[in-house]
Amino acid sequence: MIRAFGYILAALLLIGGAQAAYVEMTAPDKINVGEILQVEGSSLGTLQPGFSTDLIFYQMLYTKKEVNRAQIVVQQGGIFSASFPTEGLPEGEYILELVDPYTNGNEVFGGAAKKFSYVTLVDRSDEITISSPRVQPFNGVLYLKGTLSMTGNNGTEIRVQKSGQVIFGPEYIATKDGEFMDTVPITEGGTYKVSFSDPRGYIGMAEFAVTEAATTATVTPTSKPDVVVFAPASRNEPAYFAVDSAGGTLRIRTSSGIDWILEYMDESGDQFTLNQKGTVGGESMAIETRGGPVYVKVYPATYTDQGTVTLTAENADAVSVCTTCAAYFTGTPTPTPTQETPLPAAIALLSLIFLALWRR
Repeated sequence: MIRAFGYILAALLLIGGAQAAYVEMTAPDKINVGEILQVEGSSLGTLQPGFSTDLIFYQMLYTKKEVNRAQIVVQQGGIFSASFPTEGLPEGEYILELVDPYTNGNEVFGGAAKKFSYVTLVDRSDEITISSPRVQPFNGVLYLKGTLSMTGNNGTEIRVQKSGQVIFGPEYIATKDGEFMDTVPITEGGTYKVSFSDPRGYIGMAEFAVTEAATTATVTPTSKPDVVVFAPASRNEPAYFAVDSAGGTLRIRTSSGIDWILEYMDESGDQFTLNQKGTVGGESMAIETRGGPVYVKVYPATYTDQGTVTLTAENADAVSVCTTCAAYFTGTPTPTPTQETPLPAAIALLSLIFLALWRR
């Protein structure tokens, strides 16, 4: 009798617990549009593993507008999770609601349950201006250039994806007054998505189409496009380039990832060496030109490094890998001639002095 009463009491407790299950969920108060909204939850053991219900993601306008929903499934220990993409959503106020399934017409979640969570979406995509072509011919690299209005000199983290697979990054590239310019090695044409982030989170995404063959432009460009070339380089076998400047300010930059040394010879034949950036950002130079040739030599700072250097030139008519340009960088300063001592004359002078002393 007593044992039977115990069974009945335990059943009543289970029923009562099921009607007043405690549940809570946590989500960030604010995220940037494009990030994944990650939701975590716990029932503190009041829900059995395997329990499931819907989690709905609403946009808060004048009324709730359903954006997406996911099914949560309680795991061992009473925990559950769900995630929602936010790419393409307008910024503003949103709410997450955990649906009470109402078993046999009764609430499953107790009054203390935390079934709602408010989220603000912030759109930072207007901080990005892309100036490199969105359609590029395949030449082994994806060329990235643009401006991030709120970044300054703090750099930006990029991630490059193709067909849902990450092919580069996440890796920081340098910015100067918000401007960035870099290249990413690629092996084929197709559609590439490049996402930009910083310590404040996701900024936005840019999409590029890389064609397998160069296409004929249908619109006359208003400014001269940047020229991008690349070549293997090591300490013993530097890469050499011939740059046909267009007159005015010529800007040249190397790719990052290796500590490159950049040497160049200007139109006057003067030579200069740059090695300031290390492995981040690439070396860069800017000189005034009259439309003549400029020669460039690039090689790693250390003998153990080797790789492919990408050279980007702004305001150039053409840039090419030069197999004969090593000759421009082999000259050494002409040594200053030293005066030789006229030994025979010195001996004659000493002889005269000795003879004068001897006659005394």
